Amino acid sequence: MNATSTSIEAPDVARGLSLFDIDQALDALVEAADEEAQANDGEVPEELKEALVLYVEAFGYKVDRIADYLKAQKAEAELAQREADRLYARQKAAESREKRLKAMLLWFMTSRNAPKLRGALNTISKQLNSAPSLVLQETTHIPDSFYRARVDLTWPEWHEIVDALPSCGLQERLRSFEGTAVQKELQRGVLSDALARGEAVEGAALVRGSHIRIR
Repeated sequence: MNATSTSIEAPDVARGLSLFDIDQALDALVEAADEEAQANDGEVPEELKEALVLYVEAFGYKVDRIADYLKAQKAEAELAQREADRLYARQKAAESREKRLKAMLLWFMTSRNAPKLRGALNTISKQLNSAPSLVLQETTHIPDSFYRARVDLTWPEWHEIVDALPSCGLQERLRSFEGTAVQKELQRGVLSDALARGEAVEGAALVRGSHIRIR
């Protein structure tokens, strides 16, 4: 490698080269220094020593620049996250106020049988929802076919069950999981579909609600 002018400083080298370039240059300089030492009874030319020092300093300078950049990006990301959290909280608060006011308007319009409220510039209308919603009065009479079991097991436990079937005592053990590892979960979508097909299910009904629209 050619000798490096002493007028060049480490920051200049670091700005002009990537971390990989500096690393490769250092490898070449170390190899050149080793060759010079072998050929000159351990002596390394001063110019080569200065180049080695320069590139070592440039490497350190580059590392610091990269670290500073990463810190700056992390700080910017954290600041953006705080702003996003603030805006999200503001969004949820506004949505909550909108929901409460719409519920109050819906109650007011329903209680007075008023399908529309007219202002000078806006009309607030009470409209049926596009699809009915599932309303449960009570669930004791809903058939088990509308429920599913949600099981939370470790992988060894799952293999133990599979490998053991059929087995004496296994049924009792599985029953003991009910309410803990096994949860009885209502399949609301399946129940809604059954009601939509006209099936009668005691304790459940499809009710088409209303919503507020502003024009």
